[in-house]
Amino acid sequence: MAVTFAAYGVYYYEDQDPEKGRGMVGRIVDSGSSTVPAFPGLRVFPNNGDPKVEGFIDTSNNLRIATVGYVKGSAQPVEIFNALTGVSAGTPSWSSIDNLYSLVRLGNYLYAIDFDNARVVEIRADTYAQTGVTCTLPAALTPSGYIAHGQALIVIGTTLYGLFSFTDNAWANYANSLLVRFTVTGGSSISVGTNDYNANLAKNAFSLAVNGNDLYIAAIGGRQVEGSYNANSRLQKIAYATADLTTATVTDVFSPSTTYPYEVRDISFKGGKAFILMGAYNSNWKMTGKLLSTSDFLNFATVNDFSSGVSGYFWAAQYTGDNDRLWFAQGNDVKIYDASNESFVTAISISTLAGGGLYDNLNDLAYVGAYGQRASLRGYRSPLQASLTPRARAARALTRGRPELSEEEFAQLPE
Repeated sequence: MAVTFAAYGVYYYEDQDPEKGRGMVGRIVDSGSSTVPAFPGLRVFPNNGDPKVEGFIDTSNNLRIATVGYVKGSAQPVEIFNALTGVSAGTPSWSSIDNLYSLVRLGNYLYAIDFDNARVVEIRADTYAQTGVTCTLPAALTPSGYIAHGQALIVIGTTLYGLFSFTDNAWANYANSLLVRFTVTGGSSISVGTNDYNANLAKNAFSLAVNGNDLYIAAIGGRQVEGSYNANSRLQKIAYATADLTTATVTDVFSPSTTYPYEVRDISFKGGKAFILMGAYNSNWKMTGKLLSTSDFLNFATVNDFSSGVSGYFWAAQYTGDNDRLWFAQGNDVKIYDASNESFVTAISISTLAGGGLYDNLNDLAYVGAYGQRASLRGYRSPLQASLTPRARAARALTRGRPELSEEEFAQLPE
């Protein structure tokens, strides 16, 4: 069995100052047994409730955890930690990144995506320093009247792909999502070719997974609602290597039904088997849904049924080859399954993740790896949860973690 690592972020809000949260980042160490300990306190953010973590492997095969927090919209310094020891490995300046949302490695470089600025930034994978090479999504690819958000990055072979969603200023209406195939020359340039994008994806897409010749995309379908589900939610696929990506066919693989009245919330693969997380909020803002496995998208086995409702706002499910695990972030707890037989292994509760502190919300989870390709475990977060804009910060002060505003709350926001 390998010894593998993950990182997580937790937070809580103070009642006397609802915009002032407290955040903390910790590590999880998995040796392949039924005991998977958490090590809280890797980094504490005394003035923020939005800690972010990203795992990566540098050019010397060191397992690293990038951590950052945000205080009222301003990023605190990024700090890199050794995933094995928890010792700091440096505090580089990533000034081109206002809101870190995804981090992947391609060759000798890391590539980060900024949620609010829809920008891709290049970073050296040995010194962790920015190279000065960036690429902001071209304005021509953003639908009129909408704001672009950088959702995800994925490396397939030697090619970098990015996923972008578009919403209006009220986070109520969405345009079709966009897949971009970047042309990257390490240390020199990142660009988007004339035929290297597809604008036909479902609305509010957020997650990418590759299987064979296809790239799979999970999408909420638009805005989440309380007490129902978005019928436009989709799991779609596209042949990512198509020479003219603008003409590539986008195929619906899975959508909500009377049998599965939920939105698609995550997708990952173990060979030909897919793991699909689906869910929808009930009238009490508890998540209802199921974690399923399938080999044909016609017949499904249930790994976890939480249709009775579970509290919490962080949801993700990802397969990792190291120790053959399925990691399931279920609201505020982390559950681990043996992917070989889909049996439950263990759960790490929010109280354990908090290390005895007051932290009561899981905010982020990232797999680092065991000297192999890392896989992001970040699930869907609404623009209200993810954005660092003044309106989003004001909205979070009202919702206190809930992913969407009520009509009454929206009316209280500043213009």
